[in-house]
Amino acid sequence: MTPTLTAVLCTWDRVELLEGALEALVAQQDPPSHEILVVDNASPDRTREVVERFAADHPQVRYVLEPRQGLAYARNTARKRANGTYLAFTDDDVRVAPDWMASICRSFERWPDAACIGGPVLPRWFEPIPAWLTRDQWAPLGVQDYGAEPLRVDERRPLCLIGANLAFRRGALDAIGDFNAALQRVGNGGGSTEDHELHLRMWAAGLHGMYDPSVKATALVVPERLRKAHHRSWHFGHGRHVARMRIPEMEASEIGAILGVPAHLVRQAGADAWGWLKSKATGDSARAFAREVHLWFIAGFIRERV
Repeated sequence: MTPTLTAVLCTWDRVELLEGALEALVAQQDPPSHEILVVDNASPDRTREVVERFAADHPQVRYVLEPRQGLAYARNTARKRANGTYLAFTDDDVRVAPDWMASICRSFERWPDAACIGGPVLPRWFEPIPAWLTRDQWAPLGVQDYGAEPLRVDERRPLCLIGANLAFRRGALDAIGDFNAALQRVGNGGGSTEDHELHLRMWAAGLHGMYDPSVKATALVVPERLRKAHHRSWHFGHGRHVARMRIPEMEASEIGAILGVPAHLVRQAGADAWGWLKSKATGDSARAFAREVHLWFIAGFIRERV
């Protein structure tokens, strides 16, 4: 019998987090008929052993190996191997709510014309939050929160619903096509834009999604994500990926480009550098770091183009 939902969990070399993610998936309350597809992105650790142990007790769990490194490769393999009417993606460092599967199905029934459903991914802290890490700087933590009310997501409200908590109708995802491997996260790399680019294609095809606050998940904010080095690296990588996308709104500049870099970004880099110096002088650590990571984004963009 065709399952209603396929839960897709792509993982690489994080077996210490994987077990908790699987426990949340196999302990769902009143779930629809489903399968759990774990795509091992060529992990060097005990990932296969852990998944097969779960599968021995929970026959809905399936192990799939994707030997090519990259999250888009893993997700695309999952799309080809999944049997469900709905495909719901999550991550190994995410813990879905006990009613996650049931909530996804209710959402698709409530909005029968929605191509995808996304929900909040709220942080679970294990250390005190640094003063420089304001809510505006949460993107590198892999979290999202667009509020307590449902929202239609399309070209008029271009919110990116991240793949840590994102479900698609199978037919819609097949029509949109693969996640773009040129924009994917590889290993522990950060700042990738495969989710964003897929949304752009979805909107261009006249499709839309819904943000539903009842479809809940939690992201584990491991200590290294509270270090400035992680955020600098993430924003540098994000700049490189955005440069590869060549988004028209980003490329537009009244005074052209410098070595392939839109002039407005070069001008913005000067403003950010000056703002960083002023904020450092006044001791405003949050504003100084916000300016700094934007400089890292621009540096990544320039690195990719030059």
